[in-house]
This record gives sequence, structure tokens and C-alpha cells, in this order.
Amino acid sequence: MSRFWAAGGSSESDSDDSSSVASSSASSDNKGTGGGGNRWAALSDSESSEEEARVVKSGKERAIETFQKHIKNLRQHMKDRDYYAIQTEFDELSKAMIKAKQYLVTGVPRQLVRVLVELEDYNAERLKDKEQFKRLSARQGRALNKMKLTLKKHNKKYQVVMDAYRKNPIVSDDEDSGDNGGGDDNESKSSSSSSSSSSSSSSSASAKGSDSDDGGDKEG
Repeated sequence: MSRFWAAGGSSESDSDDSSSVASSSASSDNKGTGGGGNRWAALSDSESSEEEARVVKSGKERAIETFQKHIKNLRQHMKDRDYYAIQTEFDELSKAMIKAKQYLVTGVPRQLVRVLVELEDYNAERLKDKEQFKRLSARQGRALNKMKLTLKKHNKKYQVVMDAYRKNPIVSDDEDSGDNGGGDDNESKSSSSSSSSSSSSSSSASAKGSDSDDGGDKEG
């Protein structure tokens, strides 16, 4: 009996040990699974944050950025008087405008109109300088002449907005030239008004003083 119960007790203890091992392994598996779930959750959270950080730009915004890039390059080439580079860059700008024609139907950006006007005036001015034109290389001279024909053909469809810009040009894309001048005018107007008010107050005070003096003489 004692051996039976002892054997039974040992088997029970073995079963208890095995069950505890199984439960511990299961818990470790659960922990591992839980850790994996946390890792996936962390990855998904980071991906979502990256997607939020990544700004999705519309086609119109991308087109405007492309215009700005070509406009910046054109102005630099105009400054350097590199007519071949101007011609090449303008060809790229023309392609970008054709690609974005669906956005230009609603309205041409003012900075784009401005650079078309600047290029037209710039090219005409350079062609007037015959002496300087003779000194140009063959490639630069051909590019300058070609630019005249290219602009004439290209700008026909934008002639209305270009004429409107010429009537009301702006100094820069970022600021209006009238803001600073207006501020100075306002300051000058305020200073003149304050000086006039002070002079009027001083004149009224002197007038009151003279009245009081006259009153004192009469009483005397």
C-alpha cells in the first residue's frame, strides 16, 4: 500500500511538474506572441506616423514647384547672359506648361506670367545691342535669334494676361512694392497730423491766455 501510494504520489508529483513546465512554456509562448504583437503594433504605428509625415502634394502643387524651379534657373541664365542655356531652360518650361495645361486653364500663376514678360523684354533688349550681338559665339547668337521666334509663337495664347501684367506689374512675388511706401506715407501723415494738432492746441491755449489777460485788464 505504501509503495502504491508512494508510486502514485511520485507519479502525481511528476504530472504536477510536467504540467507546471507545460504551463510555463505556454506562458512563455504567450509572452513571445504578445511581444511579437507589440512589435508589429510598433511597426504599424511608425509606418502610420511616416505616412502622416509624408505630405501628399496635388498635381497642381507639383506643377507650380516645377515652374518655380525653371523660373529660378531662367533668371540665373539671364543674369549670366547665357542665351543657349535660356533657350534650353525655356524649352523645359514650355514642356512643363503643356503637361500642366489642365491647371493653367483656370488661371496662369502670376509669377509665370511675369517671367514670360521679362523674357520677352530681355530678348528684345539684347537683340537691339548690335555690337554685343556681333561678339557672341555662333551658338549663342543662334539661340538668341531662335528665342525671339520661340517667344513670339509661345506667348500668343498668354498675350491677354501678359498685357494685364504690364499694366499692373509687381516688383517681386513675395511682397508688394506699395507696402513699404504706404507705411512711410502713413507715418508721415500721422506725424504731420500730430504736429498740426499740437500747434492747434498751443494756439488755442495762447488764445485762452490772451482772453484771460484781457478779462483781467477790464476788471482792473
